[in-house]
Amino acid sequence: MKLYCRHTRVITLLSLFLFLSFSSAAAEFQFEVETTTIKVYRDGLTHVTQTLNTDDRLVEIDLPILSSSVENLIVLDENHLAVDYQQNISNLTVFTLGASHILVEYDTITLTNKKADVWTIILNQPYNLTVSLPKNSTIIYLNQVPTTIVTASEELFLSLYPGEWELSYIVPLQLEAQKNGTWVIPIEYLIATSIIAAIAIPIAIFAFKQKRTINVKKILSRHSDLVKEDIAVIEFLAEKDGKAFEAEIRERFPDMPRTSLWRLVRRLEGLEVVEIKRIGLENQVQLKKYK
Repeated sequence: MKLYCRHTRVITLLSLFLFLSFSSAAAEFQFEVETTTIKVYRDGLTHVTQTLNTDDRLVEIDLPILSSSVENLIVLDENHLAVDYQQNISNLTVFTLGASHILVEYDTITLTNKKADVWTIILNQPYNLTVSLPKNSTIIYLNQVPTTIVTASEELFLSLYPGEWELSYIVPLQLEAQKNGTWVIPIEYLIATSIIAAIAIPIAIFAFKQKRTINVKKILSRHSDLVKEDIAVIEFLAEKDGKAFEAEIRERFPDMPRTSLWRLVRRLEGLEVVEIKRIGLENQVQLKKYK
C-alpha cells in the first residue's frame, strides 16, 4: 500500500512538472517575426508591414510596434480575415484565437524627420527588417553597415539587422529645371496655338462634364454577384464624381465596422470595380471607367 502511494505521488509530480514545462514553453514562444518591411514615401510617410508565425494554442499575443502614433492599422489572419486587437502606447495586443499566421500593416509619420533637404530615419527594432527608400534617393549617412543594399526600379532596399539605426538621405525634386538654354518659339506658333486652345478648351470642358456622369447600371450589369453593401458604396462613389477617400466612405457608412468596410473595398478592387490610389496620408477609392 505504501509503495502504491509513493508511485502515485511520483506520477503526479512528474505530470505536474511536464505541465509546467509545457506551459512555460508556450508562454515563451508567442510569435516569431517572419518579415518586416518599411516602405518610405517621398513625403516622409512610412508604411510598415509585418508577418508573424504565432502559437495557435494562444488566444492573444503582445507585439511591439515601431511607433506609438499609427494610422490605417489592419490585422489579418492566414485566411485574410480581420483579427481584433487593442493598441497600447508602444504595444499591440492581437487576439489571435488560434491563428497560426498574422499580417499587420499600418502607416506612421513619426519614423522620419526632415531638416532642410535632408530626411532622417531613426529606428530601434528587435528584429531584422527591410527599408525601401523613395525613387532616386541618395544616402548621405549611415551609423552602421547594412546587411545588404540593393537597387531595383530606381529604389534602394536596405536589409537591417536588430539594433539602433540612423539613416539620412536626400530625395530629388520631381520636376527639374531645363538646363539646355532658352527656348525660342515663333510668333506664328503662338497665334496658331491660341486659336486651337480657344476652340479646344470649350470642347474639353463639355467632354469632361459628359464623362463625369457615371453609369452605375453598366457597372452592376457586369458584376451580378455584388451585394447591397457593395452597391451602396458604388452609388456613393458615383455621387462623388467617381472617387472618394476611405475616410469619407467610413463617414458615409458609420454603422459598418471599419474592418468590414476595409474588406468590402478590397473585394471591389479585386473585382476591378475600383482602384485604390495613395494620396498623401490617405487612400482614395476610385471607380474604374467602363466603355
